[in-house]
Amino acid sequence: MLRYVVRRTLESVLLMLGVLVLVFFMVRLTGDPVSLIIPMDAPTAQREAFREVMGLNRPLLVQFGTYMSGAVRGDLGDSLRRRGVANLDIILERLPATVQLALAALAFAMVVALPLGLFGGMRPGSLVDRVARGVGLAGQTIPNFWLGMLLIVLFAVTLGWLPSFGRDGITSLVLPAVALGFAGMGQLVRLTRSAVLDVRRADYVRTAQAKGMRRWRVSLRHVLPNVAIPVVSVLGIQFTYLLGGSVYIEVVFAWPGIGSLLESAIRDADFPLVQAITIFISLFAISIHLLTDLLYGLLDPRLRRAS
Repeated sequence: MLRYVVRRTLESVLLMLGVLVLVFFMVRLTGDPVSLIIPMDAPTAQREAFREVMGLNRPLLVQFGTYMSGAVRGDLGDSLRRRGVANLDIILERLPATVQLALAALAFAMVVALPLGLFGGMRPGSLVDRVARGVGLAGQTIPNFWLGMLLIVLFAVTLGWLPSFGRDGITSLVLPAVALGFAGMGQLVRLTRSAVLDVRRADYVRTAQAKGMRRWRVSLRHVLPNVAIPVVSVLGIQFTYLLGGSVYIEVVFAWPGIGSLLESAIRDADFPLVQAITIFISLFAISIHLLTDLLYGLLDPRLRRAS
């Protein structure tokens, strides 16, 4: 198990370094930042002064070295639009709202998907199974931003039950969480149902049933522990998707999180902030994947024996 933990940790560190290198060069491939921020008719002296202040007049390798040393120390630079304010401080200010929305969306997906997938897999062909398959198909095909606008029209404008935008209490969290978690719910329903069907066909489950063990005991002792292994791995992936894929939902619902911050930074051509947000989301996603892999190793005894 120790070898597995060390190997996965080293792989995650290398992946983080690769993300830092990729983000640096991709941001600079978008064009000259000075041309995006300073008007084209501005005096040459003003443009050169801005280039010197931002360090853009130095060789590319020198810029890369400064960027990497700052990133390793947790310094993601300063915002162009908010002079003197560190990008990391701006991101951390918005982070709680995004994490709250992602956790609420994940909780919604789990509460709906896990029971439907479990009961649908245990009783294939039943009414619950048909509902589970329908929900899974809907979750995989309906775009979340379109669903968000539909929810606003129905529950905020027509019925007036819930607020349509902003972050003001639990009620304002309901609509964006449902819209964001709907796609994950569809994938989780289908995965859980498929895992249950596979486990039900296993020899040890048939043996337990042949011995006369009750259905609920077979489910608790043999089915659920084995279904939890693939489900846990997908939950980690889903959480990172919800965290990084909440841009559309945060914009639609005016949710003050990292997604809406990224949209405004792109609109304002604040490329250091865009770069910092991309790095932060990537490193956060890699960390969640690492924790998921370690938890997967604890749940699956085959990995412990192999290690």
